[in-house]
Amino acid sequence: MICDECGRPATIRFVETVNGEMRVMQLCGECAGARGIGLSFAPLAGPIVNLLMGFLEEAGADEPVEAQGSACSECGLSYAEFRRTGKLGCAVCYTSFEKELRPLIRRINGSSRHTGKIPSKAPEDAESIREVRRLKLDLDRAVRGEEYERAAELRDQIRSLESAQCGGGDDGDV
Repeated sequence: MICDECGRPATIRFVETVNGEMRVMQLCGECAGARGIGLSFAPLAGPIVNLLMGFLEEAGADEPVEAQGSACSECGLSYAEFRRTGKLGCAVCYTSFEKELRPLIRRINGSSRHTGKIPSKAPEDAESIREVRRLKLDLDRAVRGEEYERAAELRDQIRSLESAQCGGGDDGDV
């Protein structure tokens, strides 16, 4: 293989799809580096990794130096290595780098809290089922915090939603 850019021996085959059109390039390491294509990225995750790397570079500009030198206690991955590759080493990395990851995730998703999505084939009342679960968690917190008026309001909301889910019938359960 010969580099499409400079004619030297190519070491990287780069496949890119833009607007449904696939383009294949043979590149040497130097030309690939000049285009921002690295060997550490998963072949199918290119656009996603590039997007994440852009956010990481932006986030790293105002990061404290000690954060960039931290490492995961489980796998030993350094934060600097994560920034370079865009990949975490293990599940513990999320905890180890939580302070640094939270703003990054918030910037990408608009929130750092996962709410999930409702599948298109889900039952019609899937949203109300999710709301009942959320209200039950709130009710539990209100009872633990001895906020009994709030707990009574939440209980009533839960009953209302559950009766609507069951077709309006009240079976007398509490």
